[in-house]
Amino acid sequence: MKTKLLVLFAFVSFLQAFNAQSITFTSTLSEAQIGTTVTINYEYTIPSDGNIYCAINLYNDFTWSAMVADGSLSPAPAGTNVTGSFDFTIPPGTTQTADLTSPFNYKLVIELSDAGWNWLAGDYPATQINLQNAALSTKDSELMNNINVLYSNNRIHIKGLNASEKYELKIYDLFGREVQNITKENNFVNLSSAIYIAKIKVDGKGVKSSKILIN
Repeated sequence: MKTKLLVLFAFVSFLQAFNAQSITFTSTLSEAQIGTTVTINYEYTIPSDGNIYCAINLYNDFTWSAMVADGSLSPAPAGTNVTGSFDFTIPPGTTQTADLTSPFNYKLVIELSDAGWNWLAGDYPATQINLQNAALSTKDSELMNNINVLYSNNRIHIKGLNASEKYELKIYDLFGREVQNITKENNFVNLSSAIYIAKIKVDGKGVKSSKILIN
């Protein structure tokens, strides 16, 4: 009987220790402006010093694709219901949500680990984050609206853009994978016949995406 009680006590102690480690977000992030800084609040419980990792990630549906911004707390001091926060700056040039191809999306993640960075707990909200570019001036908005990316004779042509404007033009397939980078010096296209997304970013003016048919 004594042996059974000891085993039961050890099992209960294990469960208590296991349940004593947790981490969760205490604030939500559903939208943010690219180029600005956002504050992410969290709360955790851990019986001994550990580590915390937090990030805004780009996902292909539920599969990790890229990291947008991240940070860590090491060590994360032991305690119960300890609160903290991370300040993340959304890098300029990040693709805004409206220009992502389905099923790509942005989401938050935070994980708690022990001193050896072994995972203990995590929070993975399903809320998708709407990342937006800053509002364009009327002049810049008109410029971007007048730009058209066209395909003909195995080449990409840009209409409505001043020759002096610096730009970056990339072509993506419908899964969001970059397949070609177009420059002023080389606008020749070497792709299979299909529908693609042409994304042009004009220096300091904005970004515009459009579908093109290559045949």
